[in-house]
Amino acid sequence: MIIVDTPGTNVILQRQQRLTEEFVPRADLLLFLMSADRPLTESEVSFLRYTQQWSKKVVFVLNKSDIYKNNGELEEAIAFIKENTRKLLNTESVTLYPVSARLALESKLSTFDGALSQNNGSSSNDSHWKTKSFYELEKYLSSFLDSSTSTGIERMKLKLETPIAIAEQLLLACQGLVRQECQQAKQDLLFVEDLVNSVEECTKKLEVDSILWKRQVLSLINSAQARVVRLVESTLQLSNVDLVATYVFRGENSTQMPATISVQNDIGQAVLEGQNLLEEYTKWLQSKRDQEVQFYKQSFEKRWTSLVNPSDQIELGTTGVLDRKSEVTISVIEDFSAAAASKLLERDIREVFLGTFGGLGAAGLSASLLTSVLQTTLEDLLALGLCSAGGLLAVSNFSSRRQQVVNKVKRTADGLARELEEAMQKDLLETTRNVEDFVKLIGEPYQVRAQNRLDELLATAEELTIIEKNLKSLRIDIQNLHVS
Repeated sequence: MIIVDTPGTNVILQRQQRLTEEFVPRADLLLFLMSADRPLTESEVSFLRYTQQWSKKVVFVLNKSDIYKNNGELEEAIAFIKENTRKLLNTESVTLYPVSARLALESKLSTFDGALSQNNGSSSNDSHWKTKSFYELEKYLSSFLDSSTSTGIERMKLKLETPIAIAEQLLLACQGLVRQECQQAKQDLLFVEDLVNSVEECTKKLEVDSILWKRQVLSLINSAQARVVRLVESTLQLSNVDLVATYVFRGENSTQMPATISVQNDIGQAVLEGQNLLEEYTKWLQSKRDQEVQFYKQSFEKRWTSLVNPSDQIELGTTGVLDRKSEVTISVIEDFSAAAASKLLERDIREVFLGTFGGLGAAGLSASLLTSVLQTTLEDLLALGLCSAGGLLAVSNFSSRRQQVVNKVKRTADGLARELEEAMQKDLLETTRNVEDFVKLIGEPYQVRAQNRLDELLATAEELTIIEKNLKSLRIDIQNLHVS
């Protein structure tokens, strides 16, 4: 038997406290020595709570019990100690030996014959009672070493349970660590999935921001359309005698009119402004794309600097995903020709004049033109009376022909606006698809590593559960040991 006298529980040096605590797991039996003048101090209670994690057998020794005046005071102290230690140790049975080391030493050194035998007998003398209690403690310890006794079997059980208790504590610590790591791994995996899925929010935000760009483009087209419509309406007037004469008498040989030149200039300026605006829109999309991919790349790398090997990480310039261009909108506006549009408009204006006045003849045309300069309605009617019935019908359809040209201008503008809006949407979708593909590509190694790490930890947790069951089975086998 090895008895280790450890430092007390209320020491000044922390290393002495640690020394005492470190011996607890290695001990088969704890002899907990208390002083009768102040049993169960705060530090002793704290130490007893600490020992509970190892489930050690504790035998309490109350020293200096000779300070009590009589057995009544001693029994009162014993009752107090047992009641509180039962609660601390969560047990019904508490072993306590009240002793006086001084009296026991004096008794052993005594030269009186039969001193030891008197200690074995019953006596009402307090000092004899206390030396007898010390003898009972010695007897308990001797029996504890004898494997043929029930106390010896208890010692064997305690000795076998010591490594079991140590293993259980180590297992408990490992399980706690694995649980924490599992929780962290789950959070990592969830973070990766949330980060990848958050691209949808990026897409929605870009769509909202792109509305302003679309409104600017539509406003530009609507403004150009309004100017062209005003020019068409001001040009296609019966009062424009010079234009009527030019288109009717010169036909295809007539030079380009100032009105159509103005239209060409307006459309050309609008197209130029549209090109600049759409180039800015394309640059904006590329800038937003670059910002997002940088954000996601840095988010992955910042959270897991060592989760993925550098060789597995994705570089921005090597994916090929970001090489896809989003320039459908630019090609649409570049394909639109202001010169061609103005020529078509001039042809439509010529057809309106020819369709109205071409069949009237010189007299009818002159009469029709007079209506634009005569002052009274009666005079207008007299002039129109010179026209044939067919000519009168042609003139009466002039306003509807003019409206057809206006409607054609509006349809052309609406078609261009619709085509540009669709092209802008395609560029937007291509940009968001680039971001989505990049995030999935760069996030894949992190997602795979996080999932593998979680799977490994869950497998470890399962192995620890099996070990826990085996330890419980061993503890049951130890408890079933008995004297043969």
